[in-house]
Amino acid sequence: MATRALRSGFLFFRRFLANPRTVGAVLPSGRQLGREMVRGIALRPGDVVVEYGCGTGSLTESIAALVRATPGARFLGIEREPGFVAVLRERFPDLEFACDDVGNVRALLEARRLPPPRAILSGLPLILLPTMEHIVATTAAALAPGGEFRTFSYIQSWPLPAAFRLRRLFRERFAQRGCSALVLSNVPPAWVLRGVKSSLAADAVAIPSAPRTTDDRSINDRPTNETARGTAEADPAGRH
Repeated sequence: MATRALRSGFLFFRRFLANPRTVGAVLPSGRQLGREMVRGIALRPGDVVVEYGCGTGSLTESIAALVRATPGARFLGIEREPGFVAVLRERFPDLEFACDDVGNVRALLEARRLPPPRAILSGLPLILLPTMEHIVATTAAALAPGGEFRTFSYIQSWPLPAAFRLRRLFRERFAQRGCSALVLSNVPPAWVLRGVKSSLAADAVAIPSAPRTTDDRSINDRPTNETARGTAEADPAGRH
């Protein structure tokens, strides 16, 4: 187990050095952050969970436990790095992974005859990607009515303009939003952001053809521990 963890960590670090923009972190996410990412998600038989940017599987481990505990639930991991995909398929032989771009999520689901996902969980460094707006919009369109999108934001990046834009996109694209308390045990510490799609199937989601670069500094939403806890407790979906 330790040898596999070291091997996975070394591979993750090498991929970070080769392409820091798409990998986004020196180390994989910690277990506590993984638990926070899935906390409160209640699956039913037939539900689908999608993971973006699986890396070497640190977040996948928490999602796999959730999916395996629900008979008939399905999982699809989307990872564009072939080296990571090879590790994931060896580590999680009972789960399905696509070596592809997350922008193709709806086509990947349709090709497997999977229904719209109950949850999409992202380990991607969204604020570093020029396609961030397109990814968020595509995700909102792909989710089942009432479905959730979750991602995390590191403490050092929270005040950056791109992080402001990400939080603005959550406000624009999702009927309900929430933020966890700060996960201090992660390196670096991070918040989990949640967006819940409207339960009305008729609510259409427009998908932009190109990423926007407008800087939105009008959002004053940096959470303290108190506001983070309050947001989690006030979540109408009751999922944190």
